[in-house]
Parts: sequence; C-alpha cells; structure tokens
Amino acid sequence: MSTKQLLAEIERGIKSLEKARALCLKGEAASSKAKPTATKASPAKTAKATNRSAKKAGKGGMSAEGRARIVAAQQKRWAKVKREKSKAAKAAKAALALPAAK
Repeated sequence: MSTKQLLAEIERGIKSLEKARALCLKGEAASSKAKPTATKASPAKTAKATNRSAKKAGKGGMSAEGRARIVAAQQKRWAKVKREKSKAAKAAKAALALPAAK
C-alpha cells in the first residue's frame, strides 16, 4: 500500500467518524430537549455535590463536633479500662498481702 493510498484511507475514516460524531451530537441534543426538566439536577443539588466533593478533597471530612464526640467516647473507654486495671492491681496486691500477714 502506497503512502497516498494510506492517507486516502485515513481521510475516509476521519470523515466517517466525523459524520458519526455529528449524528451522536444531534441525537444527544434532541434527547436532552425531550427530557422533562424535573429529572435534571437542580443547580442547588449540583452545588451541594460540588461542595461535598471539595470538602472530601480537603483534609478530613468530619465536623469538629463529630471529632469531639469521638474523643469524649474514647477517653471514657480508656478511663474505664484504667479503672479496671487499677482495681485488678489493688486486688492482686491485697491477695499477696493477706498470706504474708498469716
């Protein structure tokens, strides 16, 4: 196949692709006009989606109140563990002290 033939074949391919693209765009425009406006996303919804994705892109996606609740719950859990640990230590110390007193 010569270079001229190859270029001619590429040109035919390009033209057919451009026709297909034009038909798709034409069909897309007609279908978007036929859709009722209620199914389209309102500007407020798209703004919320944009803000949500912008927040997610930033550092963390949790509010300060949410973090504070988590911190308080974790501190409460650790305080409970620490209390139980100290009670167990006192009980063990008392158990060791009793036999020595006998």
